[in-house]
Amino acid sequence: MIAWNAGWKLSLRQEIRRKSIHLTGLSVPAGIVLFGEAATAALIALALVVALILEALRLRGRIRLPEVRAREKDRVAGYFYYILGSLVTVIAFPATVAICAMLMLSLGDAASGLLGSVLRGSDVRGGGPWRIKPFPIVAGMFLACFAIGALSSRYTMIPWPIYAAGAAGATIADSVPLFLGRLPIDDNLTIPIYAGTAMALAAMVI
Repeated sequence: MIAWNAGWKLSLRQEIRRKSIHLTGLSVPAGIVLFGEAATAALIALALVVALILEALRLRGRIRLPEVRAREKDRVAGYFYYILGSLVTVIAFPATVAICAMLMLSLGDAASGLLGSVLRGSDVRGGGPWRIKPFPIVAGMFLACFAIGALSSRYTMIPWPIYAAGAAGATIADSVPLFLGRLPIDDNLTIPIYAGTAMALAAMVI
């Protein structure tokens, strides 16, 4: 039985604002297409330096960033991991795989976040390990990422079994939290890396 969040309308509005910023990540696959991987990686690295400065100032209380979640008040915010994950993905994987993985992060994670804003049990990183998001969110993430892989395959030419593996990797990263000690690792970092790794491994087998 689906359990709805109390006050889901407010939560949904807040998540839409956050994910509208999240969608700026579409600039990464666009950059790969227009400028190539090397130039895109250089631009992301520059953005990472800027983000590092902003986070240092924010954590010292010198500036405030309005869309940072309350639980990130005293730790590095998700947008920093988003930029870091983008850089690792562009450097580590072939261009077509990086494009697909980044689309799964920017669009697939947005779909998962919107579902999670109206359903209970989505905050698996707020508790301990060995938790998983509710099935409707897991299924929604996988279907969104599979659709992204299918639509982008007209450009990437990635076969469906490979982007299906990427969708599964992205879904695991989104739905099952990874912890370093007691510290949860942000899924903005793990989603594109899991997706890219799964596609790279599937390509070796298929």
